[in-house]
Amino acid sequence: MNAAMRKTGALLAKDFADLFKNPTLLVVCLLPIAFMALYSFMIGDAAGGSDLTAEQQEAVDPVIGQFMLGSSLCMTLGMVCTMTVLYGIAEEKEKRTLRTLMLANVGASQVVASKAVVALVASTVVNAVCFFVAGGEPGMLGAYLALGVVGSLPVILFSLVLGLASRDHMTAGVYSVPVLLVALVPMFGMANETIEKASHWLPTGGVYDLIGLAMDGRLLSQDALAPLGVTLAWIVVGAVVFAALFKKLARDN
Repeated sequence: MNAAMRKTGALLAKDFADLFKNPTLLVVCLLPIAFMALYSFMIGDAAGGSDLTAEQQEAVDPVIGQFMLGSSLCMTLGMVCTMTVLYGIAEEKEKRTLRTLMLANVGASQVVASKAVVALVASTVVNAVCFFVAGGEPGMLGAYLALGVVGSLPVILFSLVLGLASRDHMTAGVYSVPVLLVALVPMFGMANETIEKASHWLPTGGVYDLIGLAMDGRLLSQDALAPLGVTLAWIVVGAVVFAALFKKLARDN
């Protein structure tokens, strides 16, 4: 047990170092922050030039707030979680690092656990920065980060499966596209009623709705049961798919 923990700890140190040394992963971590800064500037500039009354502005502010915080969460989960896992595993396969680790008696489960923890920590840090860039209320930070952790679990689980199935960076890039697109769907709910209805049932749709409830002070109400149930259902589905395919895919090909 101690040997396994030491190996996992060493892998974590290596994966965190790789995260900072890999330009692609660094850019991926910075993209959600840059988009939030751009959105904040654009929305703030538009709001400053609007002719809304005080009552209308009061009604619009919660919608904009949910969009900003929800969008930052969706982008972070879709970009950081997906790319960190997929590209991390694909790079180790491409450079034969994974084979070296396995020859050194490092288990595939330890490699997967390290990638998942790095993705979770990276997404949490990016979420925290995006929260303040998007103008979130400091008192909501804890709930926001907790929702980010819960929402990241299904994305990480599916990304692990796709990462293990990837042979190189090219296939990892192809596999990352559908995960990213699905993660971003809730952002476009205001543009189309059909998209808005469908987004409630997607992996990131539940936490997007929970953010709106948290802003209204109803995160612990019965209204949160449905989106929380959707999120937990996706976590279960992701865990089942991962458990079913892990032994088949967890080999250096």
